[in-house]
Amino acid sequence: MKRTVILLALVLGGCAQESPQEKAAARLARAEAAMTECKQKVGLGNMPTPDTVVLADPATRGAELTPETAAALRLKVQCRLELDELLAARRNAGG
Repeated sequence: MKRTVILLALVLGGCAQESPQEKAAARLARAEAAMTECKQKVGLGNMPTPDTVVLADPATRGAELTPETAAALRLKVQCRLELDELLAARRNAGG
C-alpha cells in the first residue's frame, strides 16, 4: 500500500510539471501584469509599454521634448525593474 501511494505521488508529480513553453508563458503573464500595475501606480496607465530601456535614443537626439516622450522617459525610469523583466520574458517566450 505504501509503495502504491509513493508511486502514485511520483507519477502525479511528474505530470504536474510545466513545460518550458508553459513556464515562459506564465513568466510573461506575470511580467505583463507587474508592468501594468506599475504604469497605473505612476499614473501612466494609458502609455504604451516601451520596447526598450534605452533613455538616450540617437534617433530622437536634439528633438524637442514632448509630453509623450517625457512620459515615456518617466515610465522607463520609474518602472525599470518591471520593464526589464517584461522585455526578458518576451525574449524568453520568443517574441
